[in-house]
Amino acid sequence: MLTARELVNEYKTFFFGGHKMTALALTWTMLLLATHPEWQTRLREEIKEVIGEGDQLDFTKHGGLKKMSWVMNEVLRLYSPAPNVQRQVREDVRVDDVTVLNGTNMWIDVVAIHHDQALWGDDVYEFKPERFKDDPLYGGCIHKMGFLPFGFGGRMCVGRNLTTMEYKVVLTLILTRFSFSLSPSYTHAPATLLSLRTSFGLPLLLHPLYIAK
Repeated sequence: MLTARELVNEYKTFFFGGHKMTALALTWTMLLLATHPEWQTRLREEIKEVIGEGDQLDFTKHGGLKKMSWVMNEVLRLYSPAPNVQRQVREDVRVDDVTVLNGTNMWIDVVAIHHDQALWGDDVYEFKPERFKDDPLYGGCIHKMGFLPFGFGGRMCVGRNLTTMEYKVVLTLILTRFSFSLSPSYTHAPATLLSLRTSFGLPLLLHPLYIAK
């Protein structure tokens, strides 16, 4: 049974995760797609093939956007909106010759894990969504705990499916209406303020794909 405090914290998590994290994931996606326009083309082709053309969206078809899933996972690997995971030990735990005491707060550095060359290989810093083609869960990482976009264990993010749907719907709407490139005024300065965000925003140059009649 949750206490009143725990219940309020859960509501805060839903609100924060449901809005901020999805928005940040889309922000970093726009950055990477702006600097890799070939992936804009690939995603548009997939959208046309899977969903078709027109303004009506069929939410049941978004699960078929496999390449978009690769892109999402690669974005979450390179620029995880949740840069760390926190856990609190509820009882003394012994790991080999180390005892972790009850009440200890533990911070797990997700960014460091996602950029560990020993886990991901020499191309760890490169934007390569195709790494998730043959391994959609772990992207070729040699350790199953090396990719933690939504946390892990019993407290894994309960909103991950909603986030994925929102991400695909919004990105589909953008890609079918605009192409975009990075503005010369953009300054790359990721900052951690509870979440991983841009320090000076993300100015883009948008180009309509069609002119409304």
